[in-house]
Amino acid sequence: MPGLDRRFGAGCPFCHIVRGVAPARVVREWADVLAIRPRGGGVTPGHVLVLPKTHVPDVAADPVVSALTMRHAAELAAEVGDCNVITSRGTAATQTVLHLHIHVVPRRPGDGIQLPWTAAPQTQTGAGAERGSGPGRPGHERRAGTARPASR
Repeated sequence: MPGLDRRFGAGCPFCHIVRGVAPARVVREWADVLAIRPRGGGVTPGHVLVLPKTHVPDVAADPVVSALTMRHAAELAAEVGDCNVITSRGTAATQTVLHLHIHVVPRRPGDGIQLPWTAAPQTQTGAGAERGSGPGRPGHERRAGTARPASR
């Protein structure tokens, strides 16, 4: 299409923010990356989205742009302390906007956010209560291609 700027995705809400045609609360801006507050404020105070100014649909589409974006997300993470730094690729992985974005979510003890890989608190019901899973414990699975300790 003549005159189409390939840096922007047609109909992409993050591209609209980058171009200045949609509102956003900008937290920080670098030459090629923007950090904004999520609509609705995010899941914790201080939650930000870090996104490249160039349209890249997800983290795998352009490793160079992804690395630059992660570099700036890491700078913000260093400033906030304990946090989750998360991106998703694809709808099955909960990506809802097809423009690379990295969530920096500040955390504090007792904030109530439970991630799927976070172990639920264990309750002890007796001397033989299960204390979680890990190597040598029931429920632990080794991934294919991972090394096992050498036998002696």
